[in-house]
Amino acid sequence: MDSIAAIILAAGASARFGRPKHLLDWDGRPLIAHVTDTALSAGLSPVVVVLGHQGRKGLAVLGNRPIRAVTNWRWQQGISTSVQTGLAALSPDTRAALFLQCDQPLVTRDLVQALVARFDETQAPIVCPTYDGEYRSPVLFAARLFAELADIRGDVGGKAVMRRHPDEIATVQVSDPSVLADVDTPAEYDALRARAAAANLQAPRLPSGILNCTRHLIIDMDGVLWQGDAPLPGLQEFFAFLHQRKITYILATNNSSRTPDQYAAKLAQFGVDILPDHILTSSEATATYLETIAPVGARVYPVGEEGVRHALIRHGFTVCEADAEYVVVGWDRQLTWDELAAASLMIHNGAAFIGTNPDTSFPTEHGPVPGNGAQLAAIEITTGVRPIIIGKPEPWMYQEAMRRMGASTTGTAVIGDRLDTDIAGGVRLGLTTILVLSGIAQEADLIGSKVRPDLVVPDIRTLVQSWPSSTDKEIGD
Repeated sequence: MDSIAAIILAAGASARFGRPKHLLDWDGRPLIAHVTDTALSAGLSPVVVVLGHQGRKGLAVLGNRPIRAVTNWRWQQGISTSVQTGLAALSPDTRAALFLQCDQPLVTRDLVQALVARFDETQAPIVCPTYDGEYRSPVLFAARLFAELADIRGDVGGKAVMRRHPDEIATVQVSDPSVLADVDTPAEYDALRARAAAANLQAPRLPSGILNCTRHLIIDMDGVLWQGDAPLPGLQEFFAFLHQRKITYILATNNSSRTPDQYAAKLAQFGVDILPDHILTSSEATATYLETIAPVGARVYPVGEEGVRHALIRHGFTVCEADAEYVVVGWDRQLTWDELAAASLMIHNGAAFIGTNPDTSFPTEHGPVPGNGAQLAAIEITTGVRPIIIGKPEPWMYQEAMRRMGASTTGTAVIGDRLDTDIAGGVRLGLTTILVLSGIAQEADLIGSKVRPDLVVPDIRTLVQSWPSSTDKEIGD
């Protein structure tokens, strides 16, 4: 969906509600983050978030999501100013923009994709959902109407433009009007949360037939392919199966300690030949993220093992021991107090604080041990600065894996052993999620968990055995 943008309107003060709606909790995330993740999972690009009232808090909860955050300093003059601010952030080659309200939490990725598909099918300049003959939000506008939208004044949105073009509106029928409901009062908020919770509890697990729709895999390694230095059962058969089915994959690990070459060598010891290009560590993902925000050769102080230093140097950054512009912290089994102190002092002096991954523990053949999240916590407590997290469950690592495979959210699945990182991040992006119970997560952890994987299997051997038989033609169709 390149060149079809999302503009998320989240600048108002929510006077009728009594507190900013974009910061309300929705399934463990602020509402603004939930709506943003819906737009990202639908494949819209770019995703522009228009902030205003309490904009700093809104920006903070969005973390490092791949978005364009812009501030509407005139938000008190009405919604038209937010529309203008959002349009100004788009590039000239944008074909259309879908305007999403921050107070419609039940709008789904499927509805967003249906609106875009309707636009591509009809080339109508306006596309919106409809129920019982009434036009509703969110609304997609073609680029040729951007000038009209930008000319609106006051507390008026896109409906003014829709009234001028009644014969040029294409619609997507919605069977359940609650999907389009917005949050205007605390009572409506409570009702929608209860509805969403009930739907989540009643939703059956997807059958294993979903696997036949899977063309791309993002696969965790520790706890999925091996435990410590011991391969898990079915490792060779698993990769032979993927090659036979012509399923592309990226091995994506939050473990930052090793280089892709070292991981490839480890797999070779287990009888599996993998090119380093198929391996994405959180160190590599962090270096690619830094390339988007830092100048070439920027000074970086690394905390971590060889994987962190190797990735930073390979991507052209200057690794230094003092006066760093960025502090990057990855898992380090030889971590010293001096390193923690140096990192903390540089952050106190203004260096940006970036964590490769948030894993609080690390699985070994003897059991879990402290992970990078424990190191980040020590520095955060010392400095009072929260790190920018790159690895799972944040979206950057998944997005980078899909970019490398040329994949989209449709047809891409995540295999992981942690509910709080592997699976939670996949759910947020709308990916199919497969939990294996060979690592950190156990079946008891699913009881009461808000994170619901699509499939749960004991290990990768069982996953291969449960994958429905299918010809290469069926997979490619």
